[in-house]
Amino acid sequence: MTIHSNDNLVITSDPTISDASTNHKNKATPILPPQGMSRAKDILPLLPFSRTTLHEWSRDGRFPKSIRLSPTMIAWKNAEVLEWLNNHTNNASTNLRTGRGRNEKS
Repeated sequence: MTIHSNDNLVITSDPTISDASTNHKNKATPILPPQGMSRAKDILPLLPFSRTTLHEWSRDGRFPKSIRLSPTMIAWKNAEVLEWLNNHTNNASTNLRTGRGRNEKS
């Protein structure tokens, strides 16, 4: 999915599509629009874990629940994925600043 604005800015969830001004050697950073849904291949580049962990965490509640669109297709709500990313990015940077790891109590 690609969205074009009046400023010729390209926002895409497809890592193979890049802005015309981007060097052809550099891949575009995938960005999810806040509306809509995305499949695993679209959100995995944004996540610090594998496809297996994505599905496991979606089932056990550590990541937003997936939605079955058909017998062979599942997707996630972009808004929920972005919220999860924002919350976990903030927590990770807090842990770095305080020196607390995941096993340490505050």
